[in-house]
Amino acid sequence: MINKIKSVHPFPARMAPSILWKTIPSVKRSLTILDPMSGSGTTLAVAKIRGHHSIGYDTDPLAVLISNVWGSNINEKQILVKVTQVLDEAKLLYKRIKSKDAYPINADNETRAFARFWFDLKNRKQLKALSISINNIDNSKIKSVLWCALSRLIITKKAGVSLGMDISHSRPHKVYEKAPFSPFDKFLSSVKYVTKNAPFKNNKDNLARLKVKLGDARKLPIKDSCIDFVITSPPYLNAIDYMRGHKLSLIWLGYNISKLRSIRSRNIGSERNRLKNVVYHCASRIGVDKLSDRMKAVVFQYIYDMNMVLKESYRVLKRNGKAVFVVGNSTVKGAFVRNSEVINLLGRQNGFTTLSIRKRNLPPDKRYLPPPSSRTSGKDLAKRMRQEVVITFAK
Repeated sequence: MINKIKSVHPFPARMAPSILWKTIPSVKRSLTILDPMSGSGTTLAVAKIRGHHSIGYDTDPLAVLISNVWGSNINEKQILVKVTQVLDEAKLLYKRIKSKDAYPINADNETRAFARFWFDLKNRKQLKALSISINNIDNSKIKSVLWCALSRLIITKKAGVSLGMDISHSRPHKVYEKAPFSPFDKFLSSVKYVTKNAPFKNNKDNLARLKVKLGDARKLPIKDSCIDFVITSPPYLNAIDYMRGHKLSLIWLGYNISKLRSIRSRNIGSERNRLKNVVYHCASRIGVDKLSDRMKAVVFQYIYDMNMVLKESYRVLKRNGKAVFVVGNSTVKGAFVRNSEVINLLGRQNGFTTLSIRKRNLPPDKRYLPPPSSRTSGKDLAKRMRQEVVITFAK
């Protein structure tokens, strides 16, 4: 299982499990491991497999759902029985749903327009029917598994139940007049995929606790000095806009576009005019001299946000605790920006001691952000953009 762990749902720029197997120790004593920007939950799942308690926070509701499903002890037999019932109920509901009602539950006008753009009428009716039926489930774990399976039909690279492509990479663009397949045709197989990849199905022996909640890494709801190990992968400086693709799924889970816009605006690296106490000396050392004033402001905001993350990570760690940050460097308007140096500088400023810095090559087909072509930017830059940096701190 260690070398074959698979996620239950697509997610861009996922933490590489190979780093975690090398970093997270096997159980000698059970540790409490925190990922304050947990994404799809790779750190948390590996920590639990290793027998450690894990805590995760993320601002993306879909990331929290995926992490909780991936890390839950689930009963495969119960789920497969329930999905048959849900699908049968949804097919009956589908026949009664009128075109004017073929929208997400409680959708406002903006969300309805968004749904019309990305989903054809037939699939809107089927998604509405499935969402009603899933909402009627009492068992929260089973409900989450089925929501995750439904989302998998939408968050795809090529063929899904929407009219778009490349949604799983958060670069959605509309290409179809009619969706490649319908939710009813693929829902059962999607549930089976989720349960197959769930590492803790039918497992009563693993007593390690895994908890994932909505939360902000810049202001963690955790007491001082209670975490043994922080392991996380911050967003790229030119951050992946997860919400751009995820909102196609989240509207069917009950989120209106206005709510998702608000969440997106608060994400780390979002462009805002809140630059007080930014560590400006970092910017001069990471390659931003050639950037426009507007793009420099983006860099300053990122530094400001990551300073808060490092400060919080230091606060919650126990004395002698360790923190590992897996950092991808970035290009901003063609300029190579050393995000990793930002993290190292801010870590030391907030009290950490740097134990090690090592580079890890990324296979080109595993990157989310493709490196710039050597023809336009030079072979050296393209090579550097195929690396990520693993920084280990001690408190």
